[in-house]
Amino acid sequence: MNDPQDRGATLVFPAIDQMALEYLRAARSRGERVVCAASVASDEIAAEFGLHRLPLIYDDDFAACFLPLVQQESISRLFCPVASVHHFMRRFIASQHLTLELIGQSPIRQQVDQHRQLMARAQRLLPFVQRCANGAPTLSLFEVAGVLRQAGYIYGESNDDKLAAMMGVLASAPAGDVVEIGSLMGRSAFVLLYLAWRYRIGPLLTVDPWQTDSAIQHESPDEFQSLVDDWDFEVLSEGFMVNMVPMRADDHAHLRMPAAEGFKKYASGAAIASMYGHRVPFSGKIAAIHIDGNHDYASVQQDCALWLDRMLPGAWLILDDYIWAHGDGPYRAGNELLRDAAERIEYAFFCGKALFVKLRH
Repeated sequence: MNDPQDRGATLVFPAIDQMALEYLRAARSRGERVVCAASVASDEIAAEFGLHRLPLIYDDDFAACFLPLVQQESISRLFCPVASVHHFMRRFIASQHLTLELIGQSPIRQQVDQHRQLMARAQRLLPFVQRCANGAPTLSLFEVAGVLRQAGYIYGESNDDKLAAMMGVLASAPAGDVVEIGSLMGRSAFVLLYLAWRYRIGPLLTVDPWQTDSAIQHESPDEFQSLVDDWDFEVLSEGFMVNMVPMRADDHAHLRMPAAEGFKKYASGAAIASMYGHRVPFSGKIAAIHIDGNHDYASVQQDCALWLDRMLPGAWLILDDYIWAHGDGPYRAGNELLRDAAERIEYAFFCGKALFVKLRH
């Protein structure tokens, strides 16, 4: 394997923004030697990586300053996170007959390509969203793309197919409360909150204690159980709240407690406040529930036993990880539900690792 150091250094220019910082940190982690330059100083980047000052690209002495830096630092690659500089440097490299490799596309071209890819995903998923809605008016192509885009910024394991099914099924949910058990950093919660607003269903309640005891899946392999050590649960809590900010936060309340305790508070009718301190008017009747808490069989069974009796006729249950590589708790609990509550179930389907169940009206 070639040593990254043998390939010369990468010049990041202009090293002034978040894209530059992300590249620099990723390069450092893979052992790539990097050099930073800018015409306007970035104190954060200068403090962490050092910074060479160069004239503006339009200045007469730019070439006289840039070319010695390339020679002095053995620069073989150039990363330009600013569109205007990328455009200029592509022509400059050719005019100076330099052997520099200009890394990647222009930021403008990246945005164009990313948007086209996003719209292609939304176009592929839209017919499925409409089928899941079963005749109910549902999201437009732009809305599907918008949900996918915003959800993609949030860490989580809900894939496109599951999110598309959620976009569809909630179109037929009755008016009532939307509930999520287990939220991690909020990808599915963000989608549920948008859909609850878009379809005029009702407020969202999320329940997640963000604590080690509740997070360990005791029936999973030891290697998977140890994954809990990688999380900082305060970061999870803070990250979740940050990720929910762009939506209508006054229609959402979170209970940082185990699901059983959360159910007691929900069922009591006690006031539950949004992150801004406003009382969220929950009805105590569930229109849709996403169960994605602890996946041990006893925990999933308890979540179903407590919360599902609050479901309205026509309500939707989304039981996540019905098919799961690390255990069969959701599968066993889901199968028991399909068997024991068959007379209450209108229909059910499996999608994106989740079991979707609609109750009869």
